[in-house]
Amino acid sequence: MTIQRPSSPLLLALLLALLPATLQAQEPEQDDRWSLCRPSGEIIPLPELGPKEDGATHISADRGTSEGEGISHFSGDVVMLQSGRRIEADEARYDQANDLLNLDGNVRLYTDNMALNGNRASLRPDSDSGEIHDAQYHFRSNHAFGSADVIIMRDPEHTELSGATYTTCDPDKVDWLLKARQIDLDESTNTGEARHLTVEFKGVPFLYLPYLNFPLKGRKTGLLPPTLGSSDKTGTDISVPWYWNIAPNYDATLTPRYMSARGTQLQGEFRYLHPGNRGQLNMEMLPGDDRYNNEDRSYTSYQHNGRFGEGWTNTIVYNGVSDTDYFNDLGNSQARASTTHLERRVDLAYRGIGWDFRGRVQDYQALSGSEPYQRLPQLRLNAASPHRRDTLQYTLASELVHFAHDERAPTGNRMDLTPGISLPLEGTAWFLTPRFALRHTQYQLQNQLGDETPTRTTPITSLDGGLFFERELSLGERPVLQTLEPRLYYLYVPYRDQDELPRFDTGEYDFTFAQLFRDNRFSGPDRQGDANQITLALTSRLLDQHSGNELLRASIGQIRYFADRRVTLTGSEPIERQTSDIVAELGVKPVPDLDLAATTRWNPEDERGEVLTGRARYAPDQNHLLSFDYRYRRDQELRQTDIVAYWPLTPRWRVLGRWNYDLQLERSLETVAGVAWEDCCWALHFAVRQRLDTVSFESNNSFMLTLELKGLSSLGKRLEDELETFQTRQ
Repeated sequence: MTIQRPSSPLLLALLLALLPATLQAQEPEQDDRWSLCRPSGEIIPLPELGPKEDGATHISADRGTSEGEGISHFSGDVVMLQSGRRIEADEARYDQANDLLNLDGNVRLYTDNMALNGNRASLRPDSDSGEIHDAQYHFRSNHAFGSADVIIMRDPEHTELSGATYTTCDPDKVDWLLKARQIDLDESTNTGEARHLTVEFKGVPFLYLPYLNFPLKGRKTGLLPPTLGSSDKTGTDISVPWYWNIAPNYDATLTPRYMSARGTQLQGEFRYLHPGNRGQLNMEMLPGDDRYNNEDRSYTSYQHNGRFGEGWTNTIVYNGVSDTDYFNDLGNSQARASTTHLERRVDLAYRGIGWDFRGRVQDYQALSGSEPYQRLPQLRLNAASPHRRDTLQYTLASELVHFAHDERAPTGNRMDLTPGISLPLEGTAWFLTPRFALRHTQYQLQNQLGDETPTRTTPITSLDGGLFFERELSLGERPVLQTLEPRLYYLYVPYRDQDELPRFDTGEYDFTFAQLFRDNRFSGPDRQGDANQITLALTSRLLDQHSGNELLRASIGQIRYFADRRVTLTGSEPIERQTSDIVAELGVKPVPDLDLAATTRWNPEDERGEVLTGRARYAPDQNHLLSFDYRYRRDQELRQTDIVAYWPLTPRWRVLGRWNYDLQLERSLETVAGVAWEDCCWALHFAVRQRLDTVSFESNNSFMLTLELKGLSSLGKRLEDELETFQTRQ
């Protein structure tokens, strides 16, 4: 028989509300964590659900009777359908006067994401309370299963579970299981409390907590999973982070880190986020390092980015360590151990239409080499008129800065002004831009042996022009467009004697393809290179005519000098070569996921290569990566290779490797090898690392072992975390 009655919105939703909020899965996301598990539909088939758009409750049963005084009784395959939910039971009895719904025998609740069953349930729909006995549940989206002896709902915001379990394993192969004697859920305070919590793996308990406080939704104060490891420099290394959810836009993490070879370190992180600004403060303190003469060691890092008003931004950067060996001893990567300078900086900037301003104070802590000059302060103002074809364009670059240093001389002020004018002429297949600028630099120096107010004024004249040719080709059946782009760049800067000028922040640019078109071969205002030269360059591209994607880009160029370069950094002899090195770049994308790139610099006078870099990178998706890098610089005696591989061998096995090798020293700089094995609901990650100390040239060996319980947590770092580190460096 079928009976239709007005719906009670709580009648079927109540059972779902009784479940722990932390176990209620969100909408399924695109991931393959459960690809090795049995499909949920095979474990618990999904029956027909009630129509979601229909608010009525439909009840069917073999028998239905009314016992009078608002009491209804249903028996024999009782089925209730309402708004995409389904309830089944052997018997159902509803006492309207006492607001009591009793379900007995094979009680089941189904939604499109959840299945729940129990022996019996007693619910009070009007007061949103009730209890379920011998309950078992399953969530399809995160493959979660669990049970509870009793689920009691005191009111809409307070729920209790006794004898609860949770796992993401297949029911017939439960490799790990979480058990709790009691769980209390308080939605009014977003708080969950578990008592006498145990986690078992392969039937063996390995974690016990007498009490655990956790959030029902979002963030909450409490312990985070620890990280475990070991290395030659730190010994056994254990970190146990504690998270403090101060407010929706403030949080902090305090992490005690125990190192058996050095002592106990305290690490702290504080973060804030507002609509107009954000920042992060990190501090580390290790009192009495056992391997560093029992000295206290510390590290502080702070970064703030903000914006206010219309166009105004500010930035604060501070980094400092107690000693120059800190990162090498206590860091965990080659990149951090290779840090040479730590920056401290405060910026205030404004960007308007056609102009921008920046004020800065800046300092560095040198971990190796000498400390640069301090900028106390630096003021920059740049302006440019709108870029319009066949119309004069005006530019201004200006700077005023005070350089200070405790040990170096001279110190003082520098003002640099460069007004310019250009006329960009453009056509469909050509461009021509004549430009004239006047650079004036003036100093006011202290502790200077010679002239304390030297100046330099230098005109800069250039003419930049190029052509664009193209033709249609085909690569097999793929139509492509080939371009040919010759470019000429003439630069004239008369010689000015600058040997008496100080060198505050000026160096020489690395000679690359981009350097062919710069108007100064030096990176700062202390030197303006003299020039009478012309650059000839050629670029060719292959473009896919359907997608417009660039399949190949090849560029080559060289400078022809009509005069010796007399301006140098150190006042050395003029450079007399009539031609520059030949520089070339190549980028190829033969297939969508493969990128090939190379740069080279060839010295035609000595007939030898000066620089050669190459890269091959194949990354069809985030789970596959093959990368090879080669770097050679003759002037630095640098020859290195860097190979990274991350690849699943089978659905269960994947490997990670990195080998950074110095061909000049004939030894490895960093070697990482890792392997991961994955099952339905857990995974095991193991990796070993050997890193060369670039100061002592001693090797530091470490390893990590991670057990990941899917849907719960992991202890330590996964291979994917190591891979992300490599990709960030590259």
